Amino acid sequence: METGILRKMETENSNGEFEIKPLYTLSLGDKKIPMNELIGFKIKLEYQHQIYCIKCGRKTNKSFGQGFCYPCFMNAPEAEECVIRPELCRAHEGIARDMEYAKEQCLIKHYVYLAWSGGLKVGVTRHHQIPTRWIDQGATEAIKICHTQNRFEAGQIEVELKKIFADKTPWQQMLKGLAIGNTNLQNEKIKALNFIQGKNLPFTPETDNLYTIQFPITQYPVKIKSYNLDKEPVIEGVLSGIKGQYLIFEGGTVFNVRNHSGYLITLHS
Repeated sequence: METGILRKMETENSNGEFEIKPLYTLSLGDKKIPMNELIGFKIKLEYQHQIYCIKCGRKTNKSFGQGFCYPCFMNAPEAEECVIRPELCRAHEGIARDMEYAKEQCLIKHYVYLAWSGGLKVGVTRHHQIPTRWIDQGATEAIKICHTQNRFEAGQIEVELKKIFADKTPWQQMLKGLAIGNTNLQNEKIKALNFIQGKNLPFTPETDNLYTIQFPITQYPVKIKSYNLDKEPVIEGVLSGIKGQYLIFEGGTVFNVRNHSGYLITLHS
């Protein structure tokens, strides 16, 4: 039994660069819990009816933006609008909530990519977030389209590519393990590059390396019921897999760990 403030699960690739197998770790207090080892066993998550900001640590009645108290949500650089919408980044103009943070997170190499996570989507990520970004989204295949020198430039390309590709993860399809079928990411990458050519967007095309991700899942759910700790403070069942930031229980119950960041919970395993 361990009690602590919930944060998104950390991941580590236990396999090769292009054939990724994630190992999940859940941090509760000072305890690091290897979650892959709990698959096939009964676990229980018990909400202690307390929420703490993952930035400043203060107690809050409500979590904003996946774990922040309201003041931090409004002022912390980790919650700036360009985190969700890269095209709104202004760090390249010298404008940010925290320029030192922006130099490390925005004014660096970014990738624009295509990924299959129950559907084909376009996305943007910092260079040091590969393959973490794809793992967190539950992608089973991914390919880099191009790279840029900062977040704003990548966001501009993403905006253009959203005209021909979706930019959202269909989370239910992702959790059901919808197969990629006849979709070929190398061909879709060619389509993407052809679409943005000649539009005065600065970028450098990437290689055609295909990344695959094999998640630790013994059984995909057919029907899905999503747990919310505010409505159901106790979750209990046999863990049948982990995908993205979701714990998947036998019977189709799923729990989004990241959406409950800051919640004080007790894990019984």
